[in-house]
This record gives sequence, C-alpha cells and structure tokens, in this order.
Amino acid sequence: MLRIAGGVLVGAVTWFVAVAALGFVLREAWPQMAAVKDVTLLTVPMLLTRLAVSALSSLAGGFAASLASGERFRAAIGSGVLLLVVFVPYHATIWHSFPLWYHLTFFVSLPLLGAAGGALSGRR
Repeated sequence: MLRIAGGVLVGAVTWFVAVAALGFVLREAWPQMAAVKDVTLLTVPMLLTRLAVSALSSLAGGFAASLASGERFRAAIGSGVLLLVVFVPYHATIWHSFPLWYHLTFFVSLPLLGAAGGALSGRR
C-alpha cells in the first residue's frame, strides 16, 4: 500500500514538473501566449494547447506513478484523482471565465490519461 501511495505522489509531482517544463517551452515558442497575462483572454487555440500540455503531463505522471509503484493502474489512476482533488476547488473559482468544455475536458483527462500513462509503462 505504501508503494502505491508513493507512486501516486511521484505521479502528481511528475505532472507538475512536466507542466512547468512544457509551459516554459510553450512560452518561448509562442510569444503571443506568453504575452497573455490575464488567463480570461486566452483564445480557443491557446486553451486547446493548455489542454494538450496537461494531457502530455498526465501521461508522464501516470507512467512515473506506475514505475514507482511497480504496478500498472492503481497509482497511475490515483495520481490523476489526486490532481483532480487539487484542481476542482481552483476551477470552481474560475468556472465563469472558461467554456464548460475546457473544464470538463481537463477534469476527465487527469485520471484517464494517468491510467493510459500507467498502461504505457508495461507493468502488470
């Protein structure tokens, strides 16, 4: 059980590190995105790009969680659920600023893509 809990933590930390790294690359590659200081001014392509960054990070987090825990799914899904618990209160404060599809896509993708990342690890 401790290995799974550790895997969940490793997966969530990996997600944050991946989001930070990909966000840095994105801001360097897309000056218009970097220039937006008020997130409510993001365009649809920018929102989709942010979802793509989160998706790649979720895959990486699930993969790392699976490797750290030594099993395929429980820690990978758990890391996505932990991120969901962390982000739901924040998204409640910005709910009115973004379209419903953005929030729902983000929420659903965290545990599902975490599980997909765990499946990519090849663990049993």
